[in-house]
Amino acid sequence: MQLAVWLALGSLSVLSVLQGRVQVALMLAGLKALLVGLEFMELRHAARVHAAGYVLFVAFVVVVLQLLA
Repeated sequence: MQLAVWLALGSLSVLSVLQGRVQVALMLAGLKALLVGLEFMELRHAARVHAAGYVLFVAFVVVVLQLLA
């Protein structure tokens, strides 16, 4: 599973560079943060409230950065 996440992270990084738009790059960065948190920080196996808190926090940060960009 970690190999699939690693490949997804690489693909999203290439896609964000090719897009060249800040809003798209921020959205893809948020998606990458979710993938890293859920897989490599093992929040998938943590209590649901911790995983949900992490997802909500990442979503909040992405929305705030989108509004500032």
